[in-house]
Amino acid sequence: MKGKSLYLFAICSVMTIASCKKSSVAPIVPVEPPVVEVVEDPNYETVANTVTVSAVLNGAKFNWVNEAKKPVYLKFKYVQDALPKEVVVATSSDAAGTLTIPIAALTTFNVSVTNVGGQAVSTRTMAILPLLNPETKLAKTGWHANASSEINDEDNEFNGAENIVDDVTVISKSSSSPSFWQTDYNADPMLIYPHWLVVDMKTAQKITKIGLNAHTDKNQGFNTFRIEGSVDGVDFDDIGGSLKNFAPAVTSEQLFSVVTPVPIRYVKITLISGSNYPCLANFEAYVRK
Repeated sequence: MKGKSLYLFAICSVMTIASCKKSSVAPIVPVEPPVVEVVEDPNYETVANTVTVSAVLNGAKFNWVNEAKKPVYLKFKYVQDALPKEVVVATSSDAAGTLTIPIAALTTFNVSVTNVGGQAVSTRTMAILPLLNPETKLAKTGWHANASSEINDEDNEFNGAENIVDDVTVISKSSSSPSFWQTDYNADPMLIYPHWLVVDMKTAQKITKIGLNAHTDKNQGFNTFRIEGSVDGVDFDDIGGSLKNFAPAVTSEQLFSVVTPVPIRYVKITLISGSNYPCLANFEAYVRK
């Protein structure tokens, strides 16, 4: 019995020793990959800082320098004729780059220069007024005009709206004065402001200013008005930018600028204040050819 106990003790001792023995297989320890620091090539910023703009005839000329000749992506955003525009120069790697964009008025550009991967961008804002062609007066052949009211009949006077689109030297059928338009002074009740005239130029024109002549009688003039334009004669948009002041005592041509020249066929003159029965002798329109 004693021998059997010793035998069992020996077996248990061996099992205990075996259970405490370390594994020969090394544990798996996860290894974090090394952090790779991305260094952005600053060439796009270098190029962006060299961009310049200068005025040329009817345009804006951009120049930039890319000494490293590493490809960059240039984008020029602006507004023209009330529409957003965008010009792109893709993967430019020339040592000296240039681009001319046609414009007709003071224009603000948003210029961005991007690296090849498109991950970094440098943006600048630049404004320029182009060199412009001289303004010329349009021929009024075939033009038509109508008004909110007029005096134009044998029983009164021939002062219809058409008189503002004839030649400024044409004499009135009713007097020795230059021809003119007058609102209907026979209306009962009396017509009140605003009064309006619309000129149909027959073709769309990008006018830059208008010219108006007052009637020779300063007491039949108006003082303030606004200028609107339309492509269809139905929907009109402001093109004058603000209320205009008119001098009824000045019979020579008075000029009024259009803020943003856009192609229009119809010009609307809306009289806001003045005498009870206002007149207008002549209308002209100017463009840059």
